[in-house]
Amino acid sequence: MGSSSISDIIKTLEILVKIPIYTTLGISQNNLVYLSTEEGIRSLWSMDLATKELKKLTTEPIHSVAIPVKTSPYIIFTRDVAKGKELHKVFYVNVLSGVEKLLVDTPPMRIFGISFDGFRAAFTAATAEDIAIYLAKKDGSWEKLIKLETLAFVTDVNDKYIVGYGNLRKDPKTFEIFTYSLETSEFKAYTPKPGSQNKTPRVKEESILFESNFEGTNRLYLCSPENNAVKKVEFTHRDYDIYNPVEHDAYGWLDDGKIWAIGRKNGRSKLFIDGKEVPTPSGTIHGIPGFLESKVFVAVSSLSTPPKVFEISLESKESNIVINNTLPKELEEKIGEVKHVRYRSFDGLEIPMYVVESKAASKPGPSVIYVHGGPWAEVGDVWSISIASLVTLGYHVLAPNFRGSTGYGEEFRILDIGDPGGGDLLDVVHARNWGVKNNIVDENSVAIMGYSYGGYMTFLAVGKHPNLWKCGVAGAGIVDWGKMYDLSDAIFRKFIEVLFANRRNLFKERSPITYVNKVTAPLCIIHPQNDTRTPLKPILRYMNELLELGKTFEAHIIPDMGHFIATMDDAIKILLPALVFLEKQLKS
Repeated sequence: MGSSSISDIIKTLEILVKIPIYTTLGISQNNLVYLSTEEGIRSLWSMDLATKELKKLTTEPIHSVAIPVKTSPYIIFTRDVAKGKELHKVFYVNVLSGVEKLLVDTPPMRIFGISFDGFRAAFTAATAEDIAIYLAKKDGSWEKLIKLETLAFVTDVNDKYIVGYGNLRKDPKTFEIFTYSLETSEFKAYTPKPGSQNKTPRVKEESILFESNFEGTNRLYLCSPENNAVKKVEFTHRDYDIYNPVEHDAYGWLDDGKIWAIGRKNGRSKLFIDGKEVPTPSGTIHGIPGFLESKVFVAVSSLSTPPKVFEISLESKESNIVINNTLPKELEEKIGEVKHVRYRSFDGLEIPMYVVESKAASKPGPSVIYVHGGPWAEVGDVWSISIASLVTLGYHVLAPNFRGSTGYGEEFRILDIGDPGGGDLLDVVHARNWGVKNNIVDENSVAIMGYSYGGYMTFLAVGKHPNLWKCGVAGAGIVDWGKMYDLSDAIFRKFIEVLFANRRNLFKERSPITYVNKVTAPLCIIHPQNDTRTPLKPILRYMNELLELGKTFEAHIIPDMGHFIATMDDAIKILLPALVFLEKQLKS
């Protein structure tokens, strides 16, 4: 229940960052392909499913990966080639030989959304000027197919179509799916109902599988790219309907044509094949399952359990751990009860939240309100180095999934569009108040902490609600929306336009720098030097304002690092100063 020394903090953090993160990606040439941080960087690995031999495929950090094709030995991925500035090129590695090469020599671009069909890779990418769809082939050729005037993402490709989704009707509160014909070069946007959300299309031959809420709740549908005829996916088994998922993390076809899906609800996920549940441990399934014959391979974790990779028989339902992962007993014993709760916010809206109590803290005790990034993301029942380090070092953690979070339906997600830093910030404030009322949070020893959009919310909270916080930790945050817009490339300008619903008149009111004079709580500012999502320049101006006003703060600018955390060294550089700062501010 006492304080931790710097050596205690370093030791705890070193243990936690050495616990690998595993994310399965699928099957290639009878190998399970997965992401791992086992050797300290985000790398591609494979497991020979006949021998269970593990092989590291890439040596430098990677960014995004296309879903592997079973019959192809090539794994397509992107890598940052600009010291964290998120300027990418496309590479491939042969899963059998381990040979890695550049796929196509494009100019460095911000690549988001990449797919591969065994012969060609399609992806969306942004430069300072535009967003476009590109096609790359194994022979090294590539072409820019079409410019896009809005936020959109490629999600799949075959020999006839590239498919994806985006704000194609320029309505910030809707997503439509698109097809690009590789035969005719025709680009078509489609929605089954105006005003609906349609996401992540997958294509197989002449059929598109996608998620939509046009009938009220998120469900899976099939449509033809030729005539747009839509039908709801009807499963043989009832487990899926009984579970009644709110969203889907992933879905696709098995070799026999059956549809599989990972359904999500209340921060946890389950796997279904033709509507029948495949038994997996409680928590969150990471990535794309690997299906081979009568077996499936999945990675699963929870807020109290690091990821493990399981082999599950689809016939007997028996499971075996094929890649294990354990939390040392001395840390495991400090993680207390994990609860999923709901509380009422300022307007009566019910807000979901995960609460992780620390057995190393009193009740009420020092606490951290942990604000996720995004904002279109969530804190689910999934392993988090950040949350685990806080809890094991003696802080209760409250992680609200404020309005705008994913995982709770599209109506909930779009509530912050046109209102960032408004209702969502008040949801965070009410999370703190809930913790005090329920005898978890010591109101005199509570911090707010977040990264990216969570860093933005931290900056705004300490300015607009200065008396609620003992201190704040803001990582890679936003302090001036107008300046960020001016410094952004095409994709992030579109992101800001969608988030604000083009209400640029709100930029100043919702910018933390507007309230810098009201800050009273000490701040720990942590920011990557080469961040191009949330650029450093406005942060330096904010820090200068704090300095001129005589405010208490410390700053850590991380050299040669961008917004995306690709190595465990980067994670330490972000978390160590935060944890040392919290120890001083909340426990001294």
